[in-house]
Amino acid sequence: MIDYPLITICMPVKNRAWHLNKVLRAIEELDYPRDYLELVFVDGYSQDGSYEVLAKWRDGAIGFRRVELIRAKTNISQARNECVKRTSGDYLLFWDSDVVPPRDLLKTMVELMERDRRICIMGADYVYDEELGIKYKPVVNKEAVAVYMGFTLVRRDVFKIVSTFNEILSSGEDTEFCIKVRERARCKVMWAPKPVAHIKRPEDLRKSVIEWLKYNFTTRAKEYYTAWNSLPKFLKARILYWLSWPWAIALTAYLILSSPTLASLPLAYMLSSAYLVVRERGLRYGLMTWVKSNILIGLALSYGVAKETLNKLICALLS
Repeated sequence: MIDYPLITICMPVKNRAWHLNKVLRAIEELDYPRDYLELVFVDGYSQDGSYEVLAKWRDGAIGFRRVELIRAKTNISQARNECVKRTSGDYLLFWDSDVVPPRDLLKTMVELMERDRRICIMGADYVYDEELGIKYKPVVNKEAVAVYMGFTLVRRDVFKIVSTFNEILSSGEDTEFCIKVRERARCKVMWAPKPVAHIKRPEDLRKSVIEWLKYNFTTRAKEYYTAWNSLPKFLKARILYWLSWPWAIALTAYLILSSPTLASLPLAYMLSSAYLVVRERGLRYGLMTWVKSNILIGLALSYGVAKETLNKLICALLS
């Protein structure tokens, strides 16, 4: 039995009316005392009636310590920071508006973090409706470099060390935040003991791989370039690593022809990025994730940052 700490649930929302009632029902069904829960919703000026759904639910909510609903034009990082400003809980639970957790998961996460004070962040991995055909194996009960923020419990004390999410980033803010916390606080980031349902529609999955890579090469790369000085060391090193990858491939090919024994050195360098993924997800799913996601995104993002840097240098020379 634990003394229940106060939890602030932070939920950014934008245009989620199609399933928002299901998420709100999951809040009502949590196996956690309502008087130890406060909620902060940040609506990004939804155009589909999401704000009205939230307002109606807020007005009828019973037993919660506090329910606050605000509207703000924000990206996801700014929305999370709006929640942080308004928290008074011992923990913050970042809960995305397309996630439905098992009703007992929050209590289990709190119990684990209360027993092990070295854990400062615990986040749940995802499962998907089988009809979507997504082949994905969730990670549970493992230490991580970073976790998603879809259903993630963070000690409030963490924000004394890393005060906010990086507001320049419109995606990947969860990874950047977790890595920064690990570097500065020297604490553990863990996957939760159970996954949560990540609600998606078939039309949400129609963005092609090419479109996603283009986004990383352009928009996300510009954000990384702008935020470079504030990025954690690990992310900077990863950008430089992927920039060197094609050169390592060329060197491996050359050495295979000229000195096969030495070819193992650049090959080992190239494979080193697979280690963390395989450690988390196992050999089969880890290698699949590394090949289908990490390599492609890593190269697109890194060379996008390099392009931005080169463009700025050329502009500076011509001005």
